[in-house]
Formats: sequence, structure tokens, C-alpha cells
Amino acid sequence: MKKIVVGLIEPVKVIGKKTVSALAKIDTGAARSCVDEKIAIEAGLGPVIKFVRVKSATTGDKPYVRRPVFRAKIEIGGKKIPVEVSVANRRNLKHKVLIGRDIIRSNFIVDVERSKKME
Repeated sequence: MKKIVVGLIEPVKVIGKKTVSALAKIDTGAARSCVDEKIAIEAGLGPVIKFVRVKSATTGDKPYVRRPVFRAKIEIGGKKIPVEVSVANRRNLKHKVLIGRDIIRSNFIVDVERSKKME
């Protein structure tokens, strides 16, 4: 399978019952992909399939936070990937979608000097 080269910031589509476009941060340090709760609602993701404990820089003084997980498809560079994404409040973060190693691993190569703008 040929891997697609992506930059640190990429336009993506979150696909549930509807499709929502956003800019995503590609994060090789994140194990699981995450979408903002507003995007999850707008895309019509659901039902919750499980909960996960996540260690995050945004959890403050708590070592872990519990997040719901939904099934979705994420489209990057024309490639649609079915994935389980956690949902969190990312309103204070610049990028409302975070793409982790669960998507990157077998699909993409990250070029840190490259990034795209929303088309």
C-alpha cells in the first residue's frame, strides 16, 4: 500500500451521518485521533461505543481524563479511513481535529516542512 505524504496541518473531513470539513493537526505523539465535541455533533457521530482513559497535556492536574469513543471515517488527501475517535472539548485549541498514530501508522508519511491550507 502506497503511503501519502502529509504535513503537520492538513484539511480533513470527519464523516458520520454528515460530513464536516476542518483543519487537523497531525500528531505522531498522539496514540488516538480526537475530534472536538462540536464537530462530532455536527457530523452526527454516535452512538458511543466505549470510553477510554487518555493522558493529555490539557488534563491539568488530573493524570487521566475519560473520553467517549465513536466510529467515524476521516478523509485525508482523498483517502477515507474508518477509525474509532475520541471526542473532547477542543474549543481552546487552534485545531479542532487531531490525527494520531491510529490513522498515520499505515496510511501516511509526515513531512514536517509541509502543511496545507483549507481549500
